Amino acid sequence: MKSRRQILWGMLGGMVLAGLTACSGDDATDVPNDDGVKVRRITITQTEAAAQQAPTRASLTEDDGLTASWTAGDALTYCNLSRVDYGNNEAPYSGGLTAASTAAASQFTGDVACRAGDYLAVVYPATTFEYNDRYTISLTGQDGTLNTLATNYHYVFGKATVTAVTGATATATMEKMKSLLTVCKFSFVDKDGGAAIPVKTLGISYGGSGSDNGTYPPTATVSLKDADGVSLDQADVHATGATGTGALTVTCSTAQDAVYVALLPTAAARTFSFSVSDGSGNSYTGTAKATLTEGEYVAAEGLKLTKQ
Repeated sequence: MKSRRQILWGMLGGMVLAGLTACSGDDATDVPNDDGVKVRRITITQTEAAAQQAPTRASLTEDDGLTASWTAGDALTYCNLSRVDYGNNEAPYSGGLTAASTAAASQFTGDVACRAGDYLAVVYPATTFEYNDRYTISLTGQDGTLNTLATNYHYVFGKATVTAVTGATATATMEKMKSLLTVCKFSFVDKDGGAAIPVKTLGISYGGSGSDNGTYPPTATVSLKDADGVSLDQADVHATGATGTGALTVTCSTAQDAVYVALLPTAAARTFSFSVSDGSGNSYTGTAKATLTEGEYVAAEGLKLTKQ
């Protein structure tokens, strides 16, 4: 197996987010009628240290690794971690953001409610928050293409702090956003003879002797606060997989030589089981061992499978 790793570019370099509304105070939740909380136009910029790092963005291109860029119209979501609307079944202050330009760095616009000191979660792709402390991401429905992965499964998280407000405007700073998953490229060969195996469907599950053997999480939860309700630092926010009942299935529109899949990071080396059908009635199985690191790009090419 030939495998190479390259760090997936961290997301939102030099980003400016314009047009959010409503910020709030500190990490303690306040009542929504606090008169310091207003709909404001906000500008979010990276810290100096983050701006010096390579940016991670929405569109992915493979060229000796992965590079990234924003596309005008890319949809993000913000959630004010310091606000809860008690009058609406404790719904979060959350809403949509849109990338304004196709570029390495872009402005993002939307309506946000906030005041100085508030913490804002900024996530891509757009999602729905459960209260203001967590959201769920899905790994199902992947089709093996890099374009679909970048649009729907390249989950990225950032935490911004509102540093100053006036009557109708606000400013905030944010570290470089982080990728929550690992982007993997897989290709396979027949163990007998080494012929390349075209992939029409790919099943991925955990192998080994663990209780999750033969399964893979279909979804994962991203928790933004600790048990005491305090917002986690951006570096401490991770995706936690749900209990799976079967393999994760990637279905390609046509058989292709390689497939791109977003997978959950692993705490240590794990055995993965693969099952491949080539669309012509042939099926293959095999295993490989790997450690998947959050935000990395892993190219696992020429994995050997046995024809069934």
